[in-house]
Order: sequence, then C-alpha cells, then structure tokens
Amino acid sequence: PAATVSGISAIRRPQAITIQLASAQANINDSNSSPPGNRGFQSYYGTIELGTPPQRFRVVFDTGSSDFWIPSIECDSAACETHSRFKHANSSSYVTSHVPFSLNYGSGGLIGQVGADTLRIGDADVPGVHVGLATHMSRFFRTARFDGVFGLGFPGLTRIQSQPPLYAMVQAGLLEKPIFSFWVREGHDGQHAGGEVVLGGVNPQRLEGVARVLPIVRKMYWEVELNGLLIGEMPVPSISSQTAIIDTGTSLIVLPATDADAVNQFLGAVPLFDEYGLYAIDCHKARKPPVKFMLAGEPFALEPSHYILPVGRGRCVSAFAASTSPELSRWVIGNSFLRAWHTTFDVENFEIKLAKAVQDDAHSSVLSKRWLLRTQ
Repeated sequence: PAATVSGISAIRRPQAITIQLASAQANINDSNSSPPGNRGFQSYYGTIELGTPPQRFRVVFDTGSSDFWIPSIECDSAACETHSRFKHANSSSYVTSHVPFSLNYGSGGLIGQVGADTLRIGDADVPGVHVGLATHMSRFFRTARFDGVFGLGFPGLTRIQSQPPLYAMVQAGLLEKPIFSFWVREGHDGQHAGGEVVLGGVNPQRLEGVARVLPIVRKMYWEVELNGLLIGEMPVPSISSQTAIIDTGTSLIVLPATDADAVNQFLGAVPLFDEYGLYAIDCHKARKPPVKFMLAGEPFALEPSHYILPVGRGRCVSAFAASTSPELSRWVIGNSFLRAWHTTFDVENFEIKLAKAVQDDAHSSVLSKRWLLRTQ
C-alpha cells in the first residue's frame, strides 16, 4: 500500500538504512535554544541527497534538533562558498513555499526559506520532505566540514514548523522499525574517526551485553532522568540538574557552570577561564578513576580514556565542559559518552536503549582547543 507524505504518494519499502559517518572538527556555537550547537572537538556527519536529479550533501545527524537544512544556491554569505549549495532550479521535484525561517546561534546563525523536495537517504526516496534552504549563514560555518543538519529530535522542537524527515519516513512506511541507532568511534593508529547511524534498525555487531531502557521524560529533546554522577564510588554532591539530553550533535558533556565546577573539582581539573568553558586535567589516565552516570536509576560508566581529551603539547582537557549559557538547566551528553555506549532511539515507545559499544580501536585523538563547544 501507499502512504501520503506532504500530499505526495510514497511506496512502502520497509528497511533498515545504514549511513556511514565520517568525523571532522567543527566550529558551531549556538545558543541555549538553537541546536545543533556548541559542538565540541569533533562532529560526525553522513551523506544524503536531495532533488531530482539528486544533489549530494554532508549533514550532521543531530538528536538535539528537529530541522533539516542545507545551504541554498542563493546564499550570499562567504560561509556558503565552502559548502555544497542546493540548486533548486535544477530539481524537477522542488516545490517552494516562500515561508521564511531562521535559526539563531550564540555566535551567529542562519536565515532562509522553506521548500520541499524528494529526499534520498540510503536507497530510500522520500517525496515532499520540507527543508530549510539557508540564504545567509554566519561565518562560523565557513570551516565546518558538513553542509547542513539532519534533525532527529521530536516534532515539537522544529523551528521551521514542518514534519521532521525521520517522521516522514516512519509515516511513509519506509523504515523496518520506528527506531534509529548510533555508534561512533574515535580515530586511532591511522584509522579515521567515524561511525554509523542506522535508520529503522540496529547493527548488532556494534554492541554487546544487555541494552538498558531509559524512558523519555518529555517529547522535545531525547531527555532522560539524571540521578547523579559517581566518581569512583563517591557521589558528586550538589548536582543541580535532574535531567540530561542525549545529543549526537554535541561532542563533549556540557553542564551548567555550577555542576561543571563540582564534577571537575572531584576530578582534579582546573578551569581555563576561557570562553569555551574548558577545564585542564592531568593527562595520565591511570591516575584517574572511572565515572558513573546514574540515568533513570541505571549506572553507565566512562573510563578516563573517554573523559580525558588530549589537546596537544602534552596537555589535556576534561570532557566535562561548562555551558556558556546561564540558562542551561540540564546536562547535554554528547559523543564523549556515546563512544562508550551504543544508543538506540525508539520513536514509537519514547525511550532510549543504551548498551556497551563495541570498539575496534582506542578512544584517544589529538583535539584542538580552538573548536567551539555547545552552549545549550
């Protein structure tokens, strides 16, 4: 049978679609209300195609936002010159709406118009997907390796007031299951950092052990209950946050400033007093204990190799960064955590499943302090 997506008929072909992810340093820094933001040291991106005939773009698959956007050929910003831009006049399936949109970031943002076209992802075609076409982008996008963002958050989070692409795929019956899963790794010994996202399924080779279920506390972000943090076996006192967002668009673990101070003090890390909210930490991992996140009553451990990040010249920083936004009241748990824990997001049952990630390399890489962090 057929299903209608945005008034266009799509043929149901249930499948699990695997998208390989590459990794590169990123430089987005957005405000509390505008994902995909405060990217830490690395972002993971994959390839999609849009239009008829298809035009290819690299996008961040971001659970911290719900909008799909790419640069337009009409973009007048210098930042657009370094990216692929959508040529809507070359697509026979493109439909314009003349509806404006804007996304605001802590160090800039983007504006444009909303259109609709056929999305090709893997070997699935999804007609009539709404996309934000950026006509002006902040200079902070200039050096980003990705072109745009593919939001995987809940529909209530959308800023362009349209159905997110994932939900269009679920509605059209294109996915085997109403889930998607993430596995990411750090580069090591000549191997590139990267990973994969599976829409509609799970790759069982990327996880081990029993997956534990975390209910979503509200249908906006992929947000779960936070019960605290243990360093070794000692609980960190006076944690202010009670929830945490699982965010594939953020590299570090971004906390309210008071929580970041408390956690890093326990780890022996000291603030760098820079605009990025970073803390310097001893690079000798053997001297540091594991940490345990208590999420929905379940413990999830991180070894020092996950939270001690080299920045070159024998220096390291903690993966626990302070938000530069005083409005942040939740933890934002990014890829420093997700490299240790394979994550499945269940759209139908409103839950997350975490299982130990299978890694085929170590977790260390040389990072550069100048790349910005998320400011949720």
